[in-house]
Amino acid sequence: MPGFSHPATVSIVICTDGRAQAIETTLRCLRHLDGPGFEVVVVTGPTQDGTHDIVARWADAVRIVHNPLCNLSVSRNIGIREAAGDIIAFIDDDALPEPAWLEQIVAAFDDPRVGAAGGIVLDHTGCRPQYLYAACNRLGIAEWGRRTPADDYNFPLSFNFPYVQGTNAAFRRSALVGVGGFDEEYEYYLDETDVCCRIVDDGWIVRQLPHAYVHHKVLASSIRNADRVTRVFYPVLKNKLYFSIVNNKGHYPLARAIEDMTAFVATHTSNFEQLVIAGRLMPDDLRRYREDANRAWQDGLERGLRGRRAMLDPATMPAERALKLFPRPMPEGGRSRFVFCSRDYPPGRMGGVARYTHQFARSVAALGHHVHVLTSDEGHDRIDFEDGVWVHRLAPAAEATVPQPPGFAVPGNVWAHSTRLLAEVRGLRGAPVTAVCTPIWDCEGIAFLADGRIPHAIVLQTPMHSWLETHPHMAQDEAFMASYGRPILAVERRLLEGAEGIVAISRAIAEEIAQAYDVTIEGERVSYIPLGLDDWTAWPATPAPALPEGTQRLLFVGRLETRKGIDILLEAAKTVLARHPHVHLDVVGNAALPGPGGVTYRDAFLADPAAEPVLDRVHFRGEVDDASLRGYYRACDVLVTPSRFESFGLMLVEGMMFGKAVIGCRAGGMIEVVEDGVSGLLAEPGDVASLRDALEKLLGDAALRQRLGAAGRERFEARFSAERAADAIIAFLRYVAAHEAPATERGVAA
Repeated sequence: MPGFSHPATVSIVICTDGRAQAIETTLRCLRHLDGPGFEVVVVTGPTQDGTHDIVARWADAVRIVHNPLCNLSVSRNIGIREAAGDIIAFIDDDALPEPAWLEQIVAAFDDPRVGAAGGIVLDHTGCRPQYLYAACNRLGIAEWGRRTPADDYNFPLSFNFPYVQGTNAAFRRSALVGVGGFDEEYEYYLDETDVCCRIVDDGWIVRQLPHAYVHHKVLASSIRNADRVTRVFYPVLKNKLYFSIVNNKGHYPLARAIEDMTAFVATHTSNFEQLVIAGRLMPDDLRRYREDANRAWQDGLERGLRGRRAMLDPATMPAERALKLFPRPMPEGGRSRFVFCSRDYPPGRMGGVARYTHQFARSVAALGHHVHVLTSDEGHDRIDFEDGVWVHRLAPAAEATVPQPPGFAVPGNVWAHSTRLLAEVRGLRGAPVTAVCTPIWDCEGIAFLADGRIPHAIVLQTPMHSWLETHPHMAQDEAFMASYGRPILAVERRLLEGAEGIVAISRAIAEEIAQAYDVTIEGERVSYIPLGLDDWTAWPATPAPALPEGTQRLLFVGRLETRKGIDILLEAAKTVLARHPHVHLDVVGNAALPGPGGVTYRDAFLADPAAEPVLDRVHFRGEVDDASLRGYYRACDVLVTPSRFESFGLMLVEGMMFGKAVIGCRAGGMIEVVEDGVSGLLAEPGDVASLRDALEKLLGDAALRQRLGAAGRERFEARFSAERAADAIIAFLRYVAAHEAPATERGVAA
């Protein structure tokens, strides 16, 4: 059988209908495929849900064709006619290929006998197999339980034959066109199985691959509800009977096909009835099922016995055309693979570490690198592809499966979590991990340090020492300090001394930590990388709640805790708002944290008689989503960040991004973010009078607010862009990987 006379070209065909958001995610995922160049053909269906508009935005990158019918086989044949590649691969619009998928697929066709190939399909969690290997018989009954490829069935007219799943299937163009493409009798169900049967009968091999992974999200559709339960069974039943007749090839009498179909219908009827009893389907669904079953019997028999297939006519295939290459970002020096860790990650809690990690990960991925984020989740393990990043949401580890090395005294829950992260990284398929980056907070990287086999860097944010300074009641709790506080301090010190790389988001945080822990943080293993942010100013925003016309708005963003200086701001507000009756204060952030004496700062302020005259102009907004946060930034006149210490000062950069006048404090990383008197003002930390003076100065001078805001915007563009930070973190992590010490066995078993 012929091979290719040149390097194989590939067309990836996606048939989509009624899944506007899903097709966008799939196309973005294809941008991160490794391997040879390829084109993408998108065949849109009849459903009007915005899919056509979304696909149209990709018109420069993909070939777009339309099918007015809700018939998957018709769409696939349209895709075959449009495709220019030697290999035609199919993936569903709710499926996501792993980066190595294309390379694995193409390699299978180096064997000139291979007519079709496909790999493993993971279910909607991304962690469990939906399909490993399977065979089917001529009656349309699949053997799902196989743990090995069905290679022994690769011969013409075999009663059993191997097949590949439609969401992870590729075909040699000549083999696929030679057997007539897809039989358009199959709206869906058994469509690719039928093709594989005919390809095997034509003398080709179907190769089932162990490493070509696709994640199948199994989203709702016109036939399947949001609970992933199939509601429409007419095609399933009709196609089962039709398949068993047209693919019989003399293996059994018609009576055998009828008998098997009877059992098939009975099984599905019983299952359907149980789903209705369980409330997962409605009684109307059962009524329609019975009607569909009767119609399926009639149509399946009639069309199967008639034996006239609706096939692709090779004579109608268009002339050869050039491949329309799909654009993929390819970074200078090639793609690397990075892993970032953060217990919190959107859309969940969004503290500082989560914000930093989210931004770093997305920015690095946007440049074309492979990026994984490992985060925590209260449910089951799952893997999603979001904004170019593979996000692994891991259920809490009940206990560590790996003992701590001698000399380690890590709190049990911290060690369990860290070793869980290490195991997840070791289990990643495909290219080796270039480097792992973990925050010092929660000591998530301690197992990587102990293991010593994967290049690893830590990011300096607020450590336990700084947290205890602003939570003195915890520092005085001997039980807490003995069981957790002092052990964590010791583990943090060990990380600081042993980490192969240290990322400091400001010089202030590095100096603060070095002094507090009596360690040396300097030299080539340290890189100072200010955080960079996407420019939010053009992004959608939820408008802030309306206030009276002529109002000046002050804005505070952050947790309502001592370190953030909320007590200083609320004290200053009593005087400032009393002097300026047109000024309102929006307080955005978690207000439920206990303050001194266990009372929240919000409740203490509301109960303070001295605050009563201004209570109606201090608005505690609570935690908000990003769109709402952007609305508050747009609406404010002055952003106030009165923190006693910030390792960086993310809120200040966000305010500067929006061209707002900002007030920070002369402490920590804030002095590196704001040039006092140039791009903002700096008050003295913990000083009510100093903060009050800064507020009065800005509230009384509109020209000064405008000048500082404009200078802040210029500083954001010059120093704090997402691209600048991404370039810096990539360069440093690559340096760490290239200069890591030889791996040593430190006691963590493989």
